[in-house]
Amino acid sequence: MIFREDGTIKYTLTRSNRAKHVRLKITRTKGLEIVVPETFQKAWLTPILEKRIEWIRKVAKRLELPASIGDMPPLIPEKIFLNALNYEYAVRCVSPTTISTKLVDAEKIIRTATGVLSIEVDGGILLPNTVTDEVQAELLRCWLVRCGKEYLPELLEEASAQVGIPYKKVQIRLQKGRWGSCSGRGTISLNARLLLLPADLLQYILLHELAHVRHPNHSHAYWNFLATLDARALENDRAMNDAWKHIPLCFSM
Repeated sequence: MIFREDGTIKYTLTRSNRAKHVRLKITRTKGLEIVVPETFQKAWLTPILEKRIEWIRKVAKRLELPASIGDMPPLIPEKIFLNALNYEYAVRCVSPTTISTKLVDAEKIIRTATGVLSIEVDGGILLPNTVTDEVQAELLRCWLVRCGKEYLPELLEEASAQVGIPYKKVQIRLQKGRWGSCSGRGTISLNARLLLLPADLLQYILLHELAHVRHPNHSHAYWNFLATLDARALENDRAMNDAWKHIPLCFSM
């Protein structure tokens, strides 16, 4: 996906008037993205890529990126496993008529902003087979947010009671760059994708954000305090560098 057959690097170059330095970013959905200042000359890029080649290979391997676009997994998986809850859901693409006949029994009814409908029923997710894969992926992301709002506040409350750290309120979103955050007023925001992570990593993020209620930065005092809540905090923090490998492609967008 990043390295072509001839060994050259495939990337997307973006010029930004806010960029002061060259920034390289690798994701499972977009591959290598390079953001440069407006005045940056493309000829300057070759030595930068040569210098960062080992980093690029390392990150690509860590994210388990396929060698080519043709090796990409399907956008819509056959199953979705919420690791943190040990729940598994089968994903089926069916006719809208089939979905309509099962609406009464649905545990969750999901709609996109344009009104496309899907449901969770009988331990599975039914997606309409009359829309594109991208729309089906949007429905799955909407479903995941619903699951996050259903389960994550309770899990956070349990963690809060366990360590004796109260918070003001919790918000569930589908953030692109953060697993969680804590405002100065004690509002904790959690990424619905956390449900896809192993339970120990989810628990780490909950404790990580609760620790920010007491220490609103990443100072030495913060890390020392977090270690009293989670003895494996540093180990879990390093493991979070690879957390995206647990995220199916449809939820990586």
